[in-house]
Amino acid sequence: MTVPKILIAEDDPASVELVQYYLESKGYEVGLAPDGNRALDMAGSGEFDLLILDMHMPLYGGAEVLHMLRKRFLHHPIKVLALTGDSGSELYEELKRDGIDGYLTKPVELTKLGSEVARLLGPASEEPGRP
Repeated sequence: MTVPKILIAEDDPASVELVQYYLESKGYEVGLAPDGNRALDMAGSGEFDLLILDMHMPLYGGAEVLHMLRKRFLHHPIKVLALTGDSGSELYEELKRDGIDGYLTKPVELTKLGSEVARLLGPASEEPGRP
């Protein structure tokens, strides 16, 4: 079984460390993008199965990255999970129009994150004894 690869696009080091550690502990492979421009390049490469996308980053914000991904990379579809401190419905509606696959607010509860990732990708490993 191939291990799903997840790209974390986040500019806050503490958030990156928490999410990266959690996902790796669940058996996923993780890549990191510190800004919207790098996230766009890496997510469009076809290497990753899921993009966890912060909405407020340097160069391009998360909503811009999602919009460009959905327009440019039709041959490399990637699931996108928004992770944001914004709880307003306006942003959520914009993301829905651009094809967001999931949406969580910060501070993220790791159990909710794990459930959303599993819903979008399936479990990282089917080895006996793995959570």
